[in-house]
Amino acid sequence: MGVKVIRNIMTGLHRENTRIFIEPVTLEAAGFKVGDLISQVITKDAVILRLSDEKTGHTISKRKRPSWTRERPLYETYSKNITLVIQPRERIDMLVSDGMIVIRKERSFDLFVIEQPQLQGAGLQKLRLYSGPSGGGFATAAAVDTGLYEAVGGVDISAAAIAAYMHNFKAGCVFLGDLTRKHSDYIPQSDVCWLSPSCVEYSSLGTLTDGITEGHGPHFARIAMATGASAIIIEQVPAYFKSTSYRHLKSIIKPFFPIVHETTIDAYNVGSVASRTRGYAVLFRERTDFHWPQMPRLTEHRRKSVGQVIGKDWINGDWRPIEGTVMHGLLNKTGNNNFKSEKNHTLVGLDSKRISAIVASYRKYQVTSSYLKHPEKEEWRPFRSDELAALLNVPAFYEFPDWMTEGDKTKLIGQSVDCDVVRSIQIEVAAALMGMRYKQISKSLRVAPLPIDSLLQDESGQFAFHF
Repeated sequence: MGVKVIRNIMTGLHRENTRIFIEPVTLEAAGFKVGDLISQVITKDAVILRLSDEKTGHTISKRKRPSWTRERPLYETYSKNITLVIQPRERIDMLVSDGMIVIRKERSFDLFVIEQPQLQGAGLQKLRLYSGPSGGGFATAAAVDTGLYEAVGGVDISAAAIAAYMHNFKAGCVFLGDLTRKHSDYIPQSDVCWLSPSCVEYSSLGTLTDGITEGHGPHFARIAMATGASAIIIEQVPAYFKSTSYRHLKSIIKPFFPIVHETTIDAYNVGSVASRTRGYAVLFRERTDFHWPQMPRLTEHRRKSVGQVIGKDWINGDWRPIEGTVMHGLLNKTGNNNFKSEKNHTLVGLDSKRISAIVASYRKYQVTSSYLKHPEKEEWRPFRSDELAALLNVPAFYEFPDWMTEGDKTKLIGQSVDCDVVRSIQIEVAAALMGMRYKQISKSLRVAPLPIDSLLQDESGQFAFHF
């Protein structure tokens, strides 16, 4: 039975169960019409939909839009049994043939196959990414969004951060607790290790102890080595890279990761609306053809404005008058220092093209953070968490657990990264690792045939089910 379409989407969540939504184009490819009866069979690793004559089966619903000249088929399903096979917020493949749709977990692929890849192979991997601390998983989301990486786990001491991470990444193993207590046996193997040490010790808001008493450097080295990674990416405020903690980390792993690249990037200088200056280091076990991403500076007229980033829903929010609120005090700060509104971007409009860095304490309302001014009224409001995520270019698929408060969300976002910047670095790392591995393979070596399973490819290249 030939496979005509392979549809890749993400499952949803409804009433605490996995929700699968199938749109008209996929159903029509299978020949399903409005009102058709179908059977829904759940196996140990798939959900199978077939046309059926049984009146006790499921029914194809209808959908109508003004731009359509007729009703089109629609199908939605959710249940505890489906959840046992496929998790919420998990990507799936729908294999579509005449009269049947087979739904199963997304098949990963081998990033390093030399010959034409056989996508049905079992057990193949993208680059495996481990994160510590993982935070809410924003850097992981940026990596996964490239299509080059898959998440295998992380560590964080924050329960809210781990909850957000697990909500978006179902595979792998996470550790909730102090990273200094994590045994190496609990660290999964990975190809790339992402490290984002706590910034409190090194920011202007911290204790400025320069990592002398922190002692985390050796633990980060231990974690990175335990992953068996070929590359390590480190992100933090620039002061961290001058700290004792970073010196410890780098000196310990230098015999194993002798190739070190370091730089500093302000997200604003590469196109983001939000300022975010961070230091980055990429370490390799072997010399590779790695380059920092070339991100040209934008001219003013090409920059996006706040309004373009947050969208038309800006009107919704907690609007407050300027007069008589904390904002009046912030705008009238005086003194011979930089903590004055005139030297910051405390109140910005929809047409503004720059805002201050988004910090974990964003909702404490400070002159060094940015808030939105109403375009017509003397009112202001803090940016919503979804707007802050957009300003940091968080991938569209990322979402918070529905129980999480606005305060929890903004704190996690404030601890995160500009996803456009880290995504571009992660792409360069993936390209460098691919190049390195290809060079290690002899020209005479060819990839062995991959295992065959239920989806086969005939001599003409047509995919078909095999039963």
